[in-house]
Amino acid sequence: MQNPDTPLYNTPDTEVTSSKPDSLTTGSFTSICNYCSVGCALQIHSQNGIIVEVTGAEGLVNSDGNICRYGRLGYHYLNDKSRVTNPLLKINGIHEAIGWEEAFNILEKEIKTSNPEQTAFFAGARLINEEQYLIQKLARAAAKTNNIGSFHYLGRGENFTYLSKANLPFPELNESSRIYLLGAEVSRDYPVAGFEIWNNQKDNSIPIEVITTQSKSSSEPKADKVIRIKSYYHFVKAIIHFLLTNNMENEMFIRDLTDNFNEFKENVLSDSFDDLVKASGIGSKETLIQFTTDYNNEHAAVIVFSEKELSDHTCAEIFNLACITGKHGKMGSGLLLLKEKNNTHGLHDMGVMPNLGPGACDWRNPMLRQAIEHNWNCGALSAEIGNTLRDLQEGKFKKLFVFGEDPVGCAINPTEVAKWFKNAEFSMVQDYFITETARLADLIMPASMPWETGGTFTNTQKVIQKTNKSGISAVQFGGWEQTNELLSRFGLGSIETVDEVIFEVASLLPKYCSSGKLKFRITQSDNFNPLFNYGCDIVNKRFNDEFPNTFE
Repeated sequence: MQNPDTPLYNTPDTEVTSSKPDSLTTGSFTSICNYCSVGCALQIHSQNGIIVEVTGAEGLVNSDGNICRYGRLGYHYLNDKSRVTNPLLKINGIHEAIGWEEAFNILEKEIKTSNPEQTAFFAGARLINEEQYLIQKLARAAAKTNNIGSFHYLGRGENFTYLSKANLPFPELNESSRIYLLGAEVSRDYPVAGFEIWNNQKDNSIPIEVITTQSKSSSEPKADKVIRIKSYYHFVKAIIHFLLTNNMENEMFIRDLTDNFNEFKENVLSDSFDDLVKASGIGSKETLIQFTTDYNNEHAAVIVFSEKELSDHTCAEIFNLACITGKHGKMGSGLLLLKEKNNTHGLHDMGVMPNLGPGACDWRNPMLRQAIEHNWNCGALSAEIGNTLRDLQEGKFKKLFVFGEDPVGCAINPTEVAKWFKNAEFSMVQDYFITETARLADLIMPASMPWETGGTFTNTQKVIQKTNKSGISAVQFGGWEQTNELLSRFGLGSIETVDEVIFEVASLLPKYCSSGKLKFRITQSDNFNPLFNYGCDIVNKRFNDEFPNTFE
C-alpha cells in the first residue's frame, strides 16, 4: 500500500509540490482519442517518460490515420506534473496524501453507512467501458441505490437513449443523395467526421445543406446552402406537421415498422402549423414548405445532428421525422448522430443511467433486473427513479461519488453546482487533476489514463475499440481496479484483469432478441437545458483554455 507520509499534493489554495512519476518509457503506443465521439486511434510517442508527439494510427474509424487538432494538439495535459497519483483526504480544509488502504477503508465505510435514497454516483463520458460498468455496479449492488447517472446528461431527459440504434456508418455517406447538417458543427467539433462529409461533397458531388441557429456556422463556408432559424425544435416539428397534414408520410414504413402512429399524429396536429413556423424563425412559411418537400423527395437523405447543440426533445423529433419519411435505417439515409465525448455511448451501453441496465436494457423491466440480481448474487436491486436535477437542487443527496467529471469547473452556473457539494456530508471525486469539483471533495482519488490499464471505448456509431495497457502506470491502482477493490469488500466478486470486466458485461446481455416495432416519441415543448460545457470534462475544458477559439 502507498506510504501515508507522502508529501502534500495540493490544497484549495496552494500549488502542487510533487512531481509526476515517469510512467512511460521511450517509444510509442496506440490509444483512442479522449475528446470527441468519433473514436480516432492515436499513436502516442514518448521519450524519457514525456509525451512528445501524437500522430494518427490506422484505426477502425480513421483507417487512413487521419486525426484532427484535438488528438494532434491536445496531449499537453498528459505531461502535467500536477496530476494526482495518490489519494488525498481533506483534513482541516487541506488535502493531504494518505495511503491506499486508508482511502479504501474510508470509501467502504461511507458506502456501508449511506442511505441509498441520499446517495448518488456519477460517471464521466471519458471513462473506459469497464470503469463505467463497475461504477454502476458499485452503486446498485453495494450502495443499493439507483441514483446512478452522469452530469453529462443531467437534466436533459431520456430521449438521447437508443438514438444510435440505426446510426448511419461514415462509409455509407457516399450512398447519400443529400446531407443535412442540422445543429452539427462538424468542422469545429468533429473535424474527422467533417472530413468524411466534405470529401463526399467534393468527390461524389453530394450537396450539403446547413441548418443553424448560429449567426456564423463553422460549416457555412463549404455548404451548398445555409438556412438560418431560431429554434431547431420548432423547425423540425413544423416539418412533421406539414407532412402529416398533407398525408405525405411513408405509409408502408409506418405500417410495417412503427407503433403508436395515431397517437403521435394526434399530438403533432394539436399544435398550430403557423405558430410552429413562427417559433422556428425560418422567416417564411414558403421556405419551410419548400425545404420539407425537397427533403421528403430525396431518396437517400441523411440528417447529421449533434447532442451538444440540440435538446433531447429536438433529437426525438428528428428521429420521428426520419421514421415518417421512411428514411430511418435505409442505405445511405436516415440519421447520423454525433455524441459529445469519446465514450458518451458507453454510458448508455454500460447502464450508467437510472433507466438503463448493462447492455442498455430497460432497468425497469423486473425480469431483466432479476437476472442481474442472480448474476451478481447481491439481493434485491432498486428500481426507483434515480438521481434527478431536482434532487440535487433541493439538497437531497448527502453523499456524492463522482468519477471523471468536473461539474463545478464546467458548469454554466458554477455557484449553484458548488452548493450541491457544499451541502453534502461527504463527497469523493476521482480525476486526473485537482479540479474545481475536487477542491470541494472530502476525498480525491487518482484516475488512470486509458493506456495505463487498457480497456474499451464505444464510439457514436457503436464501434467498440480496445486500447492496450502500455508502460508503467503512475497510479498504483487504476480506475477500474479501485472500484473492483471496493466491490470485493462487499462480497461482489474480484476481477483480476480488465478484460474480465467485459466478459461479465457480455454475460448480462439479454439471451433473446427483441424485434419490437419503433415507437414515435411524443413531445410537447422544447427542453434545451444545458447545464455544463465541455462534456463536463476537465480534458475538454483545458483544451478550450489552451485553444480558446475551438469551442466558441
